[in-house]
Amino acid sequence: MQILARYIAGAYFRNLILSTSGLVVLLFFQSVITQVNDYTLAQKVIMNLYDLPGMWIMVAPPGVLMATILTLSALSKTHELVACYSIGIGMRQLMGVLFPIVFVFSCFSLVLQDRILPAVNEKKSLFYWKEIRKRQDFFLDVKQEKIWYRSNQYIYHLRNFDPEHGRIVGIGVYEFDDAFNLKEEMQAEEAIFRGGAWELKKGRKTTFNAKTGFPESESFASRELVIRETPKDFKMIEKEVDRLRIKDLLRFIRSNRQSGIDSKGLEVKLHSRFSLSFISIIMFLLAIPFAISRGREGRAGRDLSIAFAITFFYWLSNSISMSLGQNGVLPPAAAAWSPSVIFGFLALYLLRRMKV
Repeated sequence: MQILARYIAGAYFRNLILSTSGLVVLLFFQSVITQVNDYTLAQKVIMNLYDLPGMWIMVAPPGVLMATILTLSALSKTHELVACYSIGIGMRQLMGVLFPIVFVFSCFSLVLQDRILPAVNEKKSLFYWKEIRKRQDFFLDVKQEKIWYRSNQYIYHLRNFDPEHGRIVGIGVYEFDDAFNLKEEMQAEEAIFRGGAWELKKGRKTTFNAKTGFPESESFASRELVIRETPKDFKMIEKEVDRLRIKDLLRFIRSNRQSGIDSKGLEVKLHSRFSLSFISIIMFLLAIPFAISRGREGRAGRDLSIAFAITFFYWLSNSISMSLGQNGVLPPAAAAWSPSVIFGFLALYLLRRMKV
């Protein structure tokens, strides 16, 4: 059994590597060729190279699906499955050989999302702003519970940002001169964008006298702040959430809740990191009935078409479910896990019909 297990596991692992690698290469070139923007070819290639870990995570479930179908179909076509059955080794034992590989593969996908992807997304963001947009002054950090945003001679310190209402809860604005000496500081409990300017509420302004060096402070109930940053600029914070690790994202969500800001979209993203990682297990289970029933026909094209059809319907249902979750129609956990649960029950039903 050990020799047979190594043989089957080796064949499966090779197919898994080939499937995921092939899908990543296809997705990479498709992205480079079809991107419509003002980037140079070199910039497109570099931006998509930064996307490679994210692409790998996306293609991991269909890669597992294809590897399972191709491996079991090949064993069935060459009658090696029949030979296994004849010596008392059934599909349960074969699944026991392949399942640990898929489980480790899923865990690696989760680790990749939590440890590697945030760092790569940060480098991609810096490349975009500094090399493509030529904004050498730009800086955005949402790693901690507070947000730091730098643009030109200003540094903004945001506790929370509500993109739906264009509102900032807890803001500090620091203005510097050309020598990067602090000229003025404003702190406010809230900032609302109205009529092309920010209205600061319940705050304090401190001006640093260049001659004496002494600060002069005054409190205010309401004050207008005219800067070039609008809610559209601060909405980039939502995209930068992809740079957060799971523990940091949890803190960020808790901070938003405490400030009364709707965090459903962030919660959906949090749950989707887990559901996306472990959908590979569902795809593995779902592929087995199709691989066994079709394997003897020896048609690889039909096997691959089945794999792509299943993948298409999963991503379609996942996109719809995620959209419903972000709009508040479904709870975040239900939005992220519903497609996996549905396809999981379908896989168990098909396996039960096979009497595995």
